[in-house]
Amino acid sequence: MRTYAALKYLSENSSQDEITKFIRGSGGIPTRHLSVALVAARAVFRAGADDLLTDTLSTLDGRFPESPGLQEVHSDFHAYYGRYDEALRAARAGRMLQPSHAGCVARMVTYGYRVLDQADADAVAVDAIRRFPRTGQVLWAVAKLCDTAEQYRRLRAAWDSLPHEPEDLLKAVRQLATAAARAGEVDDASRLYLDAIELLRSGHRLDAPIVDSNLEGKSPWGAFEDLHEALTSAGIPYFIAAGTVLGLVRQGRPLSHDNDIDVGIREEDFDLDALVALFSKHPRFDFDVVHPHTKKLGLVHRGGSPIDIFRFYRDGDKMYHDAVFVRWANSPFEVKTREISGLHLPLPADPDTYLTENYGDWRTPNPKFDAFIEQDAPNVETTWPEYLRFHLIRRAFKKLGNGDREGSAEELRRAGEDSIASALVKTK
Repeated sequence: MRTYAALKYLSENSSQDEITKFIRGSGGIPTRHLSVALVAARAVFRAGADDLLTDTLSTLDGRFPESPGLQEVHSDFHAYYGRYDEALRAARAGRMLQPSHAGCVARMVTYGYRVLDQADADAVAVDAIRRFPRTGQVLWAVAKLCDTAEQYRRLRAAWDSLPHEPEDLLKAVRQLATAAARAGEVDDASRLYLDAIELLRSGHRLDAPIVDSNLEGKSPWGAFEDLHEALTSAGIPYFIAAGTVLGLVRQGRPLSHDNDIDVGIREEDFDLDALVALFSKHPRFDFDVVHPHTKKLGLVHRGGSPIDIFRFYRDGDKMYHDAVFVRWANSPFEVKTREISGLHLPLPADPDTYLTENYGDWRTPNPKFDAFIEQDAPNVETTWPEYLRFHLIRRAFKKLGNGDREGSAEELRRAGEDSIASALVKTK
């Protein structure tokens, strides 16, 4: 247990080299108890000590052949090496051992879309919804891989066909709305959230507060190291961008509440096929799912940090990069390497100008900052107004679910839903 506790602490607070050194010095991963071994194995997996992990998994396979959790680790390990057939096979094996294992089912959906043809992958997703209509992990896997209106209609029909209590929508609304928005059905996505807001207004409650994911405990420094090595070895010029620059310049580290690492590559150097080929071979990175209406590349580092690689392009006298429904403008800038916490990272050469354009008074922390709305971000330009409305309604649902009626009403007014906002405040 001491070894396990030390590994958990080190995985969240130390470099990969320090973790690996500790593991080797302590005699490897303890394998006597499965629950401890699985948590320790995941710490080793995140640290990238793959020789130790391979030996441990082999030992655990012999001792605990009927563990679906072990197959889940196998599945993730294969995926980071691009062995998606094996990743899917391990997930299926885990589900055979325990049909109710949500982690294995979610991975069947995820890796099914990378291995199977479209029709078969869709069938796996529909079956997952029917069997796990209220399980967040499975619903997220399905929602994040819904790319077309036809897919969404099938998934929504599968969910609607099951018996539901009204409050069941509160357990699935975020995933269903995400699927709708990804499919371009933004009006439907907004309506789902408005229906859920009405449930909350009438007295229903969420099972738990909505908590945003962040970089805390996800080894962002290890992600910086591996990303720098991968891109520079391939001769691809890049730079740290957006909120990640803010954290590094203002605080000397990534912002603890930021949910990803932002990276930029200029248009002339941005070759999506080449980037996919590069990272498909890199055992420290797997691909993250991005919205089908964006041109960025999404990655997940072995340590857990999501990474967005944006294409920066010239349009007139400005440099832009895009998200799904907005784009941000900056004055053209040079890139200069700066040493931060022992790492040499490329950042905009004039960070004050860059950050002022992005955030205004960037030196004063603003925990409520939203880069997608003009009231907060000086350089944002909306390119899809209907999606912005959806974004604001989504924020209203989150705030109301977390007990902030006034904040929810403000978001609804911004979205043009004045009557709902008024009703919400009146029933306070």
